[in-house]
Amino acid sequence: MSKKNKKTLQEIHDYWVHQSQPDHYIDKVKRSEFLTEYVKKYILKTGKILEIGCNVGRNLNHLYENGFKQLTGIEISENAITALKKTYPLLEKNSEIIHSSIEETIKQLPTHHFDLVFTMAVLEHIHPDSEWIFEDIARITGSYLITIEAEKAEHWRLYPRNYKNIFEKYGLQQVEENRCDKESGLGAYTLRIFKRQSNMGGEL
Repeated sequence: MSKKNKKTLQEIHDYWVHQSQPDHYIDKVKRSEFLTEYVKKYILKTGKILEIGCNVGRNLNHLYENGFKQLTGIEISENAITALKKTYPLLEKNSEIIHSSIEETIKQLPTHHFDLVFTMAVLEHIHPDSEWIFEDIARITGSYLITIEAEKAEHWRLYPRNYKNIFEKYGLQQVEENRCDKESGLGAYTLRIFKRQSNMGGEL
């Protein structure tokens, strides 16, 4: 990436605050269906689940409709949260949606608190100055972490990374890796599932 195309952390945050385009995400239900099948495979319906970068809440709502009730989302865009409240009122009423950047919130979250933490096309946008959050993501993960990310894409707001190399440094072990289903609209993405070796509270 050329220096002229590099953006600051603030510029990346400003982009997602103002350009979250929640309407663009609502109809991509096949992505949520793809994710949910893996969540069902590893997590009990009683498990505590966190989505980092939930946008309009489509993934969380699909999990809610499939019986998962202990749901939390973190979202930087107020526009996206407003759309979530309008589009999925039951989800908004029965879950915790945190309006914040991940950088501002993650240090406050308890260690090993969530049975599942997951991201979909979010970590790829994390600025290099914020890569310290990866260790904290591992810290708050009690049982499983799922990443669905475009690991090789590069753009002014896309940073290529291998998440197996990252998260295995922080006490998680990869237990599954798949190229995502093209029919879901995630053909360019890699699915990785990581497991903590102890404190397995909400797993099957």
